[in-house]
Amino acid sequence: MKLLETGYNENFNQTIHEWAVEFGSNSRSVLFHVYVPFDKPQELENLKYVRKILKEEFPDSQVVGCSATGMILNGKVQNDAITVSAMIFEDDTTTVIVRTSYGKNESLDPQKLLAFVKSFPDLKGIEAFTAAPYQPLLDMGSVIDTIPENIEIFGAVAVGDNNNPSFVFADDQELGYGRTALVFYAGKNLHLLTSRMFGWNPIGYPLLVTKADGCVVYELDNKPAYDVYHHYLHIKKDKNFFYDALDFPWEVKIDDNTYCLRHAKSVNPDGSIVMSSNISQGSTIRLTYGDPRRIMKHTKQTISEIFEFEPQVVNIFNCFGRMLFWNGRENIEIQEISDHLQTTGFSALGEILRYKGNTLLNNLSIVTIAMREGEHGSHVAVDPTDIEDKTNIPITARLAIFINTITEELMQKNEQLNEMLYKASHDALTGILNRGAIERAIYEKCDQCEEFKLSKHLIMFDVDDFKQINDTYGHAVGDKILISIATIVDDYISTIPGAVFGRWGGEEFMIFIYGQSDALAKEIADNILSRIKNEVLHEREVTVSIGVTKHYPLESVMQTLTRADELLYSSKANGKARVTCDF
Repeated sequence: MKLLETGYNENFNQTIHEWAVEFGSNSRSVLFHVYVPFDKPQELENLKYVRKILKEEFPDSQVVGCSATGMILNGKVQNDAITVSAMIFEDDTTTVIVRTSYGKNESLDPQKLLAFVKSFPDLKGIEAFTAAPYQPLLDMGSVIDTIPENIEIFGAVAVGDNNNPSFVFADDQELGYGRTALVFYAGKNLHLLTSRMFGWNPIGYPLLVTKADGCVVYELDNKPAYDVYHHYLHIKKDKNFFYDALDFPWEVKIDDNTYCLRHAKSVNPDGSIVMSSNISQGSTIRLTYGDPRRIMKHTKQTISEIFEFEPQVVNIFNCFGRMLFWNGRENIEIQEISDHLQTTGFSALGEILRYKGNTLLNNLSIVTIAMREGEHGSHVAVDPTDIEDKTNIPITARLAIFINTITEELMQKNEQLNEMLYKASHDALTGILNRGAIERAIYEKCDQCEEFKLSKHLIMFDVDDFKQINDTYGHAVGDKILISIATIVDDYISTIPGAVFGRWGGEEFMIFIYGQSDALAKEIADNILSRIKNEVLHEREVTVSIGVTKHYPLESVMQTLTRADELLYSSKANGKARVTCDF
């Protein structure tokens, strides 16, 4: 496998002709990647000519490309002209096929894609170039995730802005605005390895996205999203907001094992933030900061894995925002690979990668696709020297480490405190509120309800013949019955607004309800009686006796509690497995 590269210049025709003479045999698969500067409309005319020449010289080749920036040519980033790279696959079993979502004869809907993939022998990877809106891309990702995990999924989002819309193209088809092109790589001896590079360091407490719509985040922890930049970082709402905020992107938690980065693009007058990609309401985020030393350390760690793979070609999709972060040193990471291996790629508006089973749209990352034909490529020795000089950490980095360490310690203390508070208020066996917590809740809510003249009811119940159950079957069985009762009743009570449920002691339980009628309080008690009788699984029938009362004006809470207890034992005295109420 070989990679050939050139830019569009006065020698373009001659260069492509020489490639065709040497590598144009029909026995080989040839794939061209063509990247067009997004902010130079005049290059669209040149693109027509480039595609014409490629088709004439390589009539059987596949061509794919998009609007781009930061195109990699000869191992360095450039933005001046169209770049063309040719992947020459030398193994006879390697096949490359390009499909688009805007072809003349077929549409590339998710189900057709899935069927096509399943029929493709030795499929090793799917590359996506897209100018599609976020939601269709997300929908496609959910289908792609059903493809076997041994198939690598990767790609990039074409670059564009309000004046120059992004586009993709393939073979001789027209430019596709808002469309997607896919490249399928297959071959018995073809091997692919995908990786991603982040390097940003989380800082501060986790924040909850409490209000969001698409890529606009309105609130974090119920406060305007901009407050996190204003309060903690003193970043202003001005023309420099994008560049100032770029140093502090968000780490978004996808699931327990997966995170991605999102950066702020702009701030609205209402304090909402326009992010680089969608962020779901309910997500947890943390601010991160860009420490060049840590980023490069992470980059080198990832690159060492790439070198161990011994690839022949490395495809690189670098984030446009990451390129801006380096502020004139955008080649610093690319050259770590390009100095040793053949590379191609560009800086995108988003990097697509299936990671741990999820196809994600990443930001501020570098996605790499290492490729080779055969079992081994050329070995590259890696300098083991750590790029970070431990004796010369800048003061800003030391301060960030100090703040981060304090934050982590405070978070651990907060988790310990929450655990202590939970244990202090919850019954160790059943997990519901304990006697102290349910009693405090009753007193507090009675006072609150008094102010608003709301009705208040107590439902107290006790497991019938529980001592006999323990004596006959053992305390372990008795504990299981109590747990089962607590689970059944808690699930039911959770559907009733304002209801509070807890273990009163032993086999006794208490429920407080406010704002409900007498009839409904009695109905709730009847339902509890029925559910326990029918749903607690044991070789003998398990029943409860229930007392129901209401809190009357001018009486104390203790008087109401005492009456509920008396009504409960009235049910016991009158045959058990029944409800007794006093209204």
